[in-house]
Amino acid sequence: MKGIRMFAASALCMASLLSGCATFDAIKSGISGIFDKEGESETSAVQNADAQKTSIGPARTAAKPAASAYKTPESYETAYSYRTDKADKTISAYIKQKEVDSLRQSDPAAWVKKVCAKINETAHGDFERVKLAHDAICILVHYDAKNFWAGTVPSQDWQLVVRTKTAVCEGYANLFQKFAGELGITAQKVSGYARGVGSDITNENPRAANHAWNIVRIGDAWYTLDCTWDSGYMSGKSSVQSYTTDWLFLKPEYFVYSHLPTEAKNQLIQPPLSQSDFLILPDFRPKLFELTNESVSFIKKSMSATDSLELRYQLKDGVSLSFEVRDVASGAVVSDRVLTEKDGGEVVTHFNLPKAGRYSVMVFYYLGNSKSGRSCGQFLIDASSGNNVQYPKLYPSSAQNVSIIEPKQSPLEAGKTAHFAVHVEGTPVVTVIVGKNFVFLENDGTDMFSGDVEIPRGTKQVSVSCGKSKTGSFETIAVYSAK
Repeated sequence: MKGIRMFAASALCMASLLSGCATFDAIKSGISGIFDKEGESETSAVQNADAQKTSIGPARTAAKPAASAYKTPESYETAYSYRTDKADKTISAYIKQKEVDSLRQSDPAAWVKKVCAKINETAHGDFERVKLAHDAICILVHYDAKNFWAGTVPSQDWQLVVRTKTAVCEGYANLFQKFAGELGITAQKVSGYARGVGSDITNENPRAANHAWNIVRIGDAWYTLDCTWDSGYMSGKSSVQSYTTDWLFLKPEYFVYSHLPTEAKNQLIQPPLSQSDFLILPDFRPKLFELTNESVSFIKKSMSATDSLELRYQLKDGVSLSFEVRDVASGAVVSDRVLTEKDGGEVVTHFNLPKAGRYSVMVFYYLGNSKSGRSCGQFLIDASSGNNVQYPKLYPSSAQNVSIIEPKQSPLEAGKTAHFAVHVEGTPVVTVIVGKNFVFLENDGTDMFSGDVEIPRGTKQVSVSCGKSKTGSFETIAVYSAK
């Protein structure tokens, strides 16, 4: 799984380069329902986790914006058309030209003017000007992981950033301000708390500013952007350059899930969130809202449970999610305790917890047939007790719409016969593998494969696999333990 995107530092700027979108009305309703009680504790406000998803509650009436509040657009349609996850080829190629790059090293001010002249020549309107400035910075500048981790972050003056092509968040934000000024775009550098490398949602202090980003005015409305987080991600203690537009023009009601400005007006939300409001929100990234059609907005940072939790949500076609559960106290991964299946038009994920305690849940998304997931969220489960229910371990595969119907629980009982039923699209063969024996399940014509399989005594593991023929190679779908 990919590393979490870099959450760097300001002055020791701890920001991120991580991994967007949805409608304002839906999220505002969810946020308002959560934040009706000022200062409510994280756990007292959450719904009981052993119940199915319920409505968070009615939205409160929005307060009238203060005179100093920034105006936001009525529609994000135009802004979101630039969230392509593709850097502009013209600008990317231009800043790599030998003559242009030589000027960058010798005269940063002249280089900025030259690149901005190319932006003005290329762009059609201010949205595109901002997008191209964002792209130039995200392509040019690499996150300065070495100095960040060593605690030796140098000056983040935009000129030094241009010359060295390295920065932490302060430098990214300073350089964008320089570009904006040269392009005649009104922008502001924003400082605040961000959920990134070095932060921990189990013990947060949003009063401590650790990141810098920008807001920008286009027309008479203001928009968010974070060039640091759009330039790549942190893998261990190394930065990886990986361009995205997740944080470009992102609606502020999603931006605030990970960025809390020191000055409330810079949230671009009315009424603004308090620090206690923010602490109720899970650490969800833009892609999670986009890929789930906003249906995860009911989830809070800390979900109360007895010994289990069920989440119901929607997923766009060609998308799947996986979840990594860790015991917060020990840091150990909790295996075989998560099962995801379809239920009509919804996706249902079941969590079973082995004992009372707090658990951290990392969310990863997969696109198409990719077996490589990217992180897109984190929340907590507080369990008051535990159970012994385990599930088979599921694996991403090239097959589509995989659902384990039977048996749902693991381990299997050795010495007995188990009935298997698996719904799998896009594959003609499904087999259960016990030792060296292959038991092929029958397809009833609706992509439901089923059959009875004897589990011999002494068996430790049983796998379910799919393939194109009975004599070819097979791809693992699920693995059961047996005892």
